[in-house]
Formats: sequence, C-alpha cells, structure tokens
Amino acid sequence: MKDPKAIEINEEFNNFMKKVGEVSKLVKDLSSGDKARADRAQAIADEYLSGKIILDDDVPLKVKTNRTVINQKAFKTLDNKDAGEMDKDVWMAEMGRDADRRAEDRKIRREKANTLKTRAVKAFRREEYDKALSCYNKAIEQVKDDPMLYCDRALTNIKLRKFEQVFQDCDWALRLNENSFKARIYKARAYKELEELEKLEECKKELNDKFPQHQKLVKYFLEKKDGDFEEEQEEDDD
Repeated sequence: MKDPKAIEINEEFNNFMKKVGEVSKLVKDLSSGDKARADRAQAIADEYLSGKIILDDDVPLKVKTNRTVINQKAFKTLDNKDAGEMDKDVWMAEMGRDADRRAEDRKIRREKANTLKTRAVKAFRREEYDKALSCYNKAIEQVKDDPMLYCDRALTNIKLRKFEQVFQDCDWALRLNENSFKARIYKARAYKELEELEKLEECKKELNDKFPQHQKLVKYFLEKKDGDFEEEQEEDDD
C-alpha cells in the first residue's frame, strides 16, 4: 500500500509541473535580451513569486493571501535551469517539510480548540450561555471539522433561543457525521420550540428509526421544559 503522504506529495508535484510551462515563458522573456520584454516579464515574475497573481490562460487572477514558501523556492530555481530539469527530489523534500509544518499547525489548533471547549463547558454549566457561545465560536474558528463542537454550540443556542443557528449547526454536524444522534435531537428540539410540528414529527420518526434504543431519551429531552443536557457536552457523540 502506498504511503498517503507520498501520494499527496506526488500529486502536488504533478500539479505544480502543469504550471511550469507558464513560468518557463517568463524565464525565456527574462533572458531574451529585449529590455522592454524582460522588464514586463520581471514585473509579472515578481508578482508571481510573491503570490499576488496566479497565471491562468494568460489572465492574471488577483489573490489576497501569500503563496507558500515552497512554491517560491521552486519557482526561483527556474532562473538557473530549464523547466524539464526541475529537481523532483528537492521539490518533494520541500513538500515533506511543508506537510510537517501543516501537521504541527493542525495540532496547535486542536489544542487551542480543546482549551476553548473546556471553558465553554464550564461557562455553560454556570448558565453563562453567552460566554459559552463565544468560546464555542472561537473553538470552531480553530477546528472546523469537529461535529461535536457544532452539536455543543447548537445546545448552547437552544438555551439562548437562537433556533435558526441551531439548525445551521446541526446541519454542519450531520455533514461531518451523518450518524450524529445529538444533531438530530437538537434539531427536533428547535422545531418543537418553534412549533413547526410537521418537521418535528419528521425528526422524531428519523430518530426512532435510526436510534430505537434511545426512544426514552428522545422523549425525555423533547418533553423536558429546559432541555437541560449539560452532562452530555463532554462525552463522545453516538
């Protein structure tokens, strides 16, 4: 079985090589001896290296963020060699280092999100729902692919009676985990509070079909006056 990291590096290298043809024309213009032509090429190359434009069918497309350091190093090597002489081993080594940096960044973001979630849970249990919501918002800014964060924020929004946000969070959670019990039951609770009875019944039927073992829990949560599920926020979703 091929190493997923090696596959990713090869794919990124191949995508890069597709663009090399566009860059090679700039290199030829830079060394053409025609000052006006070289100046124009230099201006475009400077923007290309700084990440301000991406060449696509000769149409400059402005972008806001800088390109990666890896791309800049790779393009700079074109000054000294033809496109066909690109050192793939050097490129792959740079890509490997970039993958490591991205993995470390994801780890740091996950740690920040966990700290913010802990603060949110504590605030929720103190019934400081606005503070809890703020912490969940910041946690999701750090990690956008955790369905539990969206479920916990949905429950917080139920407490704040912000039911439209409940639906949005539950939908995101279900995109990330289609078997999320909490996303479905929180959605059902929001429909009940809004007295959208037809949609409530649809949600209840889906819950009973998918989670027959939780019928008593569904009934309890939907009938409970305050929908108080604080203890569930720190546990894993089903």
